[in-house]
Amino acid sequence: MDQVYEVWIEIQANKKLILDSEKFREAMEKCKKAGMTGIILSVKDTSGFVLYKSSLADHYSEFDGKFAADIDYVAECFKIIRELGMKCYAAFDVFAEGNKKNRHPLMKGFREGWQCEVYGLDEGGNAVIQKSTEEKALKTVGSIDDFGEIFVNPGNKEVCSYELSLLKEFAENYKPDGIVLDRVRYVGLSTDFSECSRLEWEAYAHVTGENWPEDIYTIEQYEGGWREIPGKYFGSFFEYRASVIKRFIKSVREMLEETSPEIEFCDYTGSWYPLYYQVGANWASEQYESTEFPWCDAGKLAQTGYAELTDRILSGFYYSDIWMSEAKEKDLPAYWYSVEGSYEIAAKATEHKEGLVGSLFIEQYREHPERLQEAMSVCFAKTGGCMIFDLSYIINYDWWDYMKRVSLKPLEVSDAGEVYELCRGTFREEYHITEERILESLFEDPDFSAEESKKIVDEKNGRMIGFIGVKVSHNEQLYPASAWISIFAVKKEEQGKGYGTMVLNQVCQSLHKNGINKIYVGQDFNNFFSGIPDPDEGKEIFFKKNGFTLNRDRHFDLEADITDNRLIDSFDTSSFDKEFTVASYKDNKKELLGFLEREFPGRWVFEAKEAIAEGKDPESIVILWNQDKTEIVGYCMLSVDDKGYGGLGPIGIAKKIRGKHVGDYILNQSLQQLRKIGAVRVNIDWTILKDFYGQFGFKAERLYLAAYKEFDK
Repeated sequence: MDQVYEVWIEIQANKKLILDSEKFREAMEKCKKAGMTGIILSVKDTSGFVLYKSSLADHYSEFDGKFAADIDYVAECFKIIRELGMKCYAAFDVFAEGNKKNRHPLMKGFREGWQCEVYGLDEGGNAVIQKSTEEKALKTVGSIDDFGEIFVNPGNKEVCSYELSLLKEFAENYKPDGIVLDRVRYVGLSTDFSECSRLEWEAYAHVTGENWPEDIYTIEQYEGGWREIPGKYFGSFFEYRASVIKRFIKSVREMLEETSPEIEFCDYTGSWYPLYYQVGANWASEQYESTEFPWCDAGKLAQTGYAELTDRILSGFYYSDIWMSEAKEKDLPAYWYSVEGSYEIAAKATEHKEGLVGSLFIEQYREHPERLQEAMSVCFAKTGGCMIFDLSYIINYDWWDYMKRVSLKPLEVSDAGEVYELCRGTFREEYHITEERILESLFEDPDFSAEESKKIVDEKNGRMIGFIGVKVSHNEQLYPASAWISIFAVKKEEQGKGYGTMVLNQVCQSLHKNGINKIYVGQDFNNFFSGIPDPDEGKEIFFKKNGFTLNRDRHFDLEADITDNRLIDSFDTSSFDKEFTVASYKDNKKELLGFLEREFPGRWVFEAKEAIAEGKDPESIVILWNQDKTEIVGYCMLSVDDKGYGGLGPIGIAKKIRGKHVGDYILNQSLQQLRKIGAVRVNIDWTILKDFYGQFGFKAERLYLAAYKEFDK
């Protein structure tokens, strides 16, 4: 089953578009450009009126005079959508048939016996059942909607016959690619308590003589408001209502199979399954063994599951927090109060239904639209696609830049060329990012993680718009349970749209799940950067908001030309030559490592061992001895490439000789040695000692800020 990327078009919110075919086409072209595969057009909203010509329902022009009675808006919109190569889906608000605030005599919700009857408490605290269209307000519990919409009773067979006939008529006349049902449920726990539902439930449960409605539940006040206290038939009533909804879903499935088997059958639900008893719908699989509703008979409840009857379930992942870890950090009621958690509970309840599609209410990201891509990436990575509700928000907030469909794919060695081109447009030349270096320092590095490294791909053209190269530590002594963001970039023209946040958080979440407790920005062995390169306010805000801790002080890479450098040549070494001897490494492994273990334990020891083991040129390891060469008191590591570009460091001296300018001496001698082995220009990385190195003409070429993210163990 192919992944889908769809947007919902609600009638009133998008009225101006629907009324103007040119504006509608313009919006649809943008949807197509963003990579959307289908458009879900609401053809019957909660008013009960329809946008098309029907022999059963009244045209929308009866409800809203802005619409013309002689125009078939569905035909107009579908024509444009199809011309652009996208699929057409028709959305029906099924069991909502009117509005109390905007009443109209043609609303089906006012028909005798159709509307739901509501159970609640009146002003005197008495249990009351009344029609949902009555003006008198009741204190109710467990309601998703506010009773502004008029819900009809799903248990009323005349109601179901009408809704089914409406769907059949549309399917046969318009042949949409799919039909999407919304509000195939009760308004809340307070409905339906009509005599019709009471008699049906009694027959279902084989119950008579009950205390109605208190044997279902009673309502009590507590510090937090009002809540239900389940009665002895609470579970049975939920099972009954769920069976009513399944009965309707099954009738739609059978109708489509008989008349239009090519039409996809989709249902739009909330993902918060543990609360869905309130609206009496069980969108779970028949195979799901529910533990969420202890007052139900598990076997009977399972029989009401209807996931298998649909092709797709559009599940509302309606939370502004993306990750389960965020829900935990904020002490939210449950892990599924997050986009990721919504997937987990929905996948669990549907037994990992292939047609589960993550759906986002994008108004929830109004303050942080850059997180939209992050939320969308969860939907695409874990479900059968992504549905966006609603088009009006994209247009009103001009969020088209956030709507491009991208995917995260493994970063592979074959991507090296494209990585290089992206780096060229992102990092200054002074960072010396070459394709050769990308291969050596990333893909061929033993710490490179092919599993965790990702590229961001524009699904429309297949091009890379960003990437993140990750290394995972294999040195449990120095860097236990640690990883590095070795190199990370997003094309400049694509920055500020949430792609960086999306890939960074995906990677961090994955690393944490795989046992990583600390993630560094740069600082890896054989690194490109020793921190965030060229840090500025924007980059600092980016990493902080993504949970990274930033060092207070910046550090530098310094460079100087050493071939014609009078500062090196004029340094007076005479007093030092009497006390110390400088020599290259000559099988002094034991003494050198002993010195490093005493003076610089940790990374310096590891890197020296690696260099010796790999056969590093002895002329590139400078050792400072005392005068009689019985004790090593200083050390410096050198490097030079075939183009004369050299590196110096680490460099250090024993504690007992510090403060006597011996560091200046070994630095000078190391620079002299670099000349001998062919260095022309020299880089000294990862330092704050600008004055120390500046005495020999070194100046800051690159600036960094160290950063890391740490997880609770």
